[in-house]
Amino acid sequence: MIEKRKNQRIPITLHLSISDLYKDDPVVSGIHDLDSPIQLVDISKDGIAFISECVLPTGYYFNASLESEDSIENVFTVVEIIHSRAIDHDHYQYGCRFNSTLEHLDELLNHATA
Repeated sequence: MIEKRKNQRIPITLHLSISDLYKDDPVVSGIHDLDSPIQLVDISKDGIAFISECVLPTGYYFNASLESEDSIENVFTVVEIIHSRAIDHDHYQYGCRFNSTLEHLDELLNHATA
């Protein structure tokens, strides 16, 4: 299979948490305090893929926090849900794009894959 992405996806073990899900403005509309188990599938400099039990709409944004067990700093970012697919009756896979600069992402990726 030919890789079409600009940056290689790296399978990684990190903790991903979603705090708010919103369409345009997080203050005006959205789902707040979202608490659902999330399994991170992979990550690149451009985005992430994850699996969740929640049905999340494409085109929505969320505030994400990425952390590894031995990382010094969490990486906070805004992420847009680009696509989704049902894996089974209770699990959905999502592809997302980072919408803000990730100051510590390189450090986190290097540390987690070392």
